Amino acid sequence: MAFVERTTVESRYQPADVTSGLEGTAGFFLLEVLLLALVASLALVVHAHAGPLPGDVGGVRAVQDSLWGRGELTTMVEDVSTLSWPIPGAITIAVVTGLLLLLRQWLSALLIPLSVGVADGSNYLVSQLVKRPRPSGYGIHVAEQIKNYYSFPSGHVLYAVVFFGLLTFLAFRARHQANWLGIVIVLLLALIILMPISRLLEGEHWPSDVLASLLWGFFWLLAAIRVYRWAWVQWPALRRHIPEPLSPAPRSVLE
Repeated sequence: MAFVERTTVESRYQPADVTSGLEGTAGFFLLEVLLLALVASLALVVHAHAGPLPGDVGGVRAVQDSLWGRGELTTMVEDVSTLSWPIPGAITIAVVTGLLLLLRQWLSALLIPLSVGVADGSNYLVSQLVKRPRPSGYGIHVAEQIKNYYSFPSGHVLYAVVFFGLLTFLAFRARHQANWLGIVIVLLLALIILMPISRLLEGEHWPSDVLASLLWGFFWLLAAIRVYRWAWVQWPALRRHIPEPLSPAPRSVLE
């Protein structure tokens, strides 16, 4: 009887990802292949035509005409880009990883810096292969002339999608859905949305750079979430010190 009770009580705390290791695998890989194909196609087009693609100039000018000279609004959108520069970005990741370690969220603390690092490395490799010059001319305003990084794809946007996207995923998975978590999720989603706009406002990327980074970022974000779900099942030692409940056990089981 004691064994049955212990087994049934533990069943309450099986993670939601335990259901089926192969469930959704085909759809996941199809989506990843599609995202990869779209990024590769854009990279080939941009490599063959390093100048702005149709819609690039108009896209940048539309954003700048709408947001330049708007006082605090302009400053706020510009400041979003600051979060993704290498030093502020590295500091933010280090702080978040440290907090996760203090909370004994071992898997999250391992996955976040690893995922962002791999994504950034892949972004740098693509940029070195394509070698697209930074925007200039065409009547657009360029906030800063960046000479040590190519334009395609946008590292800022990729960082925002992967890093803030992973934090959003983890916030949704939190066991205790406190009211402040909803505010955090809204802020994270706002940063993901505003980062592409910020890069266009500052004239440091073309819309095609931003589009490629959104696609590339979601490729790595989905891969990271998939790895997280797999590791949660395969490596129990990396889970949080108290397992996440799937759902309350039936009353009859515990009575």
